[in-house]
Amino acid sequence: MKKDRRIVFFDIDGTIFEQGKGIPDSTREALGLLKKNGHIPVVCTGRSMASVFPEILDLDFPAVIAGAGTYVEYEGKVIRSQLLDHRLVERTVPRLESCGCSLVLEGPEYLSYRKEGDATDFYEVLNRLHREYPHRIKEMEPKKDEANKISARISDPEAFGVLARELEKDFSIVRYESYPFVEMMPAGINKAAGIQILIEHLGIPHAHTYAFGDGPNDLEMLQYVQYGTAMGNSEQSVFQAAKYRTKGIWEDGIYLALKRYGLIGAGAACTV
Repeated sequence: MKKDRRIVFFDIDGTIFEQGKGIPDSTREALGLLKKNGHIPVVCTGRSMASVFPEILDLDFPAVIAGAGTYVEYEGKVIRSQLLDHRLVERTVPRLESCGCSLVLEGPEYLSYRKEGDATDFYEVLNRLHREYPHRIKEMEPKKDEANKISARISDPEAFGVLARELEKDFSIVRYESYPFVEMMPAGINKAAGIQILIEHLGIPHAHTYAFGDGPNDLEMLQYVQYGTAMGNSEQSVFQAAKYRTKGIWEDGIYLALKRYGLIGAGAACTV
C-alpha cells in the first residue's frame, strides 16, 4: 500500500448521479483522475446491491458499500453482508403496514414488495427493475426474503413516530426532510460502520478518508471521515453535519472539491 494513498467515498443519488439525467462529465473525469493518481474511489450508497445499476458499476469502483453500510465488497470479494433477521422482519412488516406505510425489502439479490400496493409510485427504482431486471424483484414474503434493510413511505407521520420509538432498539432509522421516506437498517449499522470495516481491511489510516453526500443517510459517513463534504444540493441537516461543503452535483462539485483537496490535478499522484 502506498503511504499517501487516499480513499474517497461517494454517495450515488444526488452526489454522483441523478435519476433521469445521469452522471456529470466532470464527475466522470474526476473519478478517472482519482484512480490514475493511485487513490481509491468507493461507492457508498443507501441502495442495496440489487439496485446499483451498470452506469454506476461501469465506472469501475474498486469497492462498493451498499445498503447503507450493510454490504461491503472490495475487488469482488464480499467483506460484509448483514441481513435482517427473518423473525424481526416477520414481526415488523405488519406493524409498519398497520400504520399506513408502503414497504420495500431491499437485499443483495432482489427487492421485494406488495405488488398490489403503491410502492412503485414512490420508489422509481422498482419500475426500472421491472423493465430491465425483472429477476431482481419479487412479491414480498417476510418469512423468507433476504433483506439488508427496509425502505418505506410514511402516510401517517404521527403513527410512525410512535412506532419508531419502539423499533429503535432493533433498527438504525433514517428519516428524510424533503419527503415522507424512511430507511431502516439493522441496529448500529450505517454508512460509517461500513467505511470502518473497509479501511481496517485495507489498512488505510482514518486521516486519509474523504466522503461526499447530500442526504440524511450520509450524516454518519460525513461525520466519521476526516474530510466529510456536503454537496451544494444537500438537505439542511447535511450542511449542519458536514465539516466541508462543495458546489452542487451539476456545478462540478465533485471535481472542484477533489482538486481543492489535492487529490487530482498537478502533483496529485501518490508516491511509494
